[in-house]
Amino acid sequence: MNNANRRGFIKGMTTLSMLAAAKCGSAMMPSEQRAYDKYNAMVIPRPDGLLDGEPVLQAPAPDSMGIAFAVTALSNGFVELADNPELKNPQTFMAEGMPLAAIDKRVIRVRLTGLKPGKRYWYRAGAAKLVHPVGYWTKPSETVWSKTHSFVTPGENAPSHFAMMCDTHEEFTQMSRITSLYRKLGVPLVVWNGDIPTSLMNTKDDIVKNYLIPPKNDGYAADTAILLNRGNHDFRGFAANRLGEVMMPRLPSERTMRDIALDRNFAFRMGDVALIGLDTGEDKPDNHPANGGFTQFTPYRRAQTEWLKDQFKRPEIANAPYIVAFTHIPLIELWPGANPGTTLEDYAVWQKECADMWGPILTANGVQLVLAGHIHRYRYDAATPTRSWAEITGGGRGTRTFQTLVECKVEGSELLVRVHNTDTGAIAGEHRFAPRKG
Repeated sequence: MNNANRRGFIKGMTTLSMLAAAKCGSAMMPSEQRAYDKYNAMVIPRPDGLLDGEPVLQAPAPDSMGIAFAVTALSNGFVELADNPELKNPQTFMAEGMPLAAIDKRVIRVRLTGLKPGKRYWYRAGAAKLVHPVGYWTKPSETVWSKTHSFVTPGENAPSHFAMMCDTHEEFTQMSRITSLYRKLGVPLVVWNGDIPTSLMNTKDDIVKNYLIPPKNDGYAADTAILLNRGNHDFRGFAANRLGEVMMPRLPSERTMRDIALDRNFAFRMGDVALIGLDTGEDKPDNHPANGGFTQFTPYRRAQTEWLKDQFKRPEIANAPYIVAFTHIPLIELWPGANPGTTLEDYAVWQKECADMWGPILTANGVQLVLAGHIHRYRYDAATPTRSWAEITGGGRGTRTFQTLVECKVEGSELLVRVHNTDTGAIAGEHRFAPRKG
């Protein structure tokens, strides 16, 4: 909602309040007057505890940002946004949805649009509890606000700084070490590269707990934007297809009608680095009995292949000094006997179907690095004369490995990748990449 609309909204509410307070028998039927009187007399106590945790920045783009936050009662939601930390002259954005806002008793989603690339903004999120004092008439409570937070939008003039975490699997204490570290490092954007839950997501509350208000991690994404790239565990359970009710997809305007189903793929600049997100899907073929016959991951990967080709036609991607792609399941496995995701035995260690489809496109366009997860251990596979890109997998939950934060930052004339061992605080590895040859 822009400032003009906001003033109109406030003026409308003021007019409604005046009408509600009026005792105008000549202009109003008695039943209508009684309704206004009942509406006006209804006092809604301030709903303390309405906000369940801090907001989560998500689905960032150079000109937009998604914000979702948990609530404890049926509410409408808002975000006040400004270019100053005092929130002077804020712009108010309403909960998603037209003509009706997407009110909810558990999650509020607000999309900020019309933003400038590479710019810092300050915001606070708020919710108002809704009741029906008269029939269908809706009355909001006083708005309850979060703390003030800030974020930086992506873009060519944004900081060339981001990170990847993966395979957190409901290990919330380990996750807190990761989230504390990237906040300490001042990382403006983190790709959460799949496998957030451990088991099934059978209810919306399972999704809320894992992604929006993970225990011991309150505020983990209030000032750092999260880019969700799904892993195989993120597709499991009867509520998995409701993920978009909690973690917002890309805006439809970010893709063509041909690619309308690809609502999680991303391609944009973060300073000198182009980030490209590819979804490898499940770790078993579509005909595996575990999938119950309702998955179509092979067609989904083919659709992403056509989408991927088109991203390199965009000048801001084609001209980027560095390109980093993200997949949950690795595209490389050097052991010949490793499960490639095409057999019914066990689960994929790497994704051959995706490697065959996407690998040549990445090489043809000089991509330098793929960041992956899934195997729960840090590993580096260097580029080869026939493959332009190296691959780094991040570590995850397990007894023989450690949880990682993979930090990427352009320093001087190189892209420096630091692999942080978040269990010990040590640097497990450093890798440097020169700019692409244009």
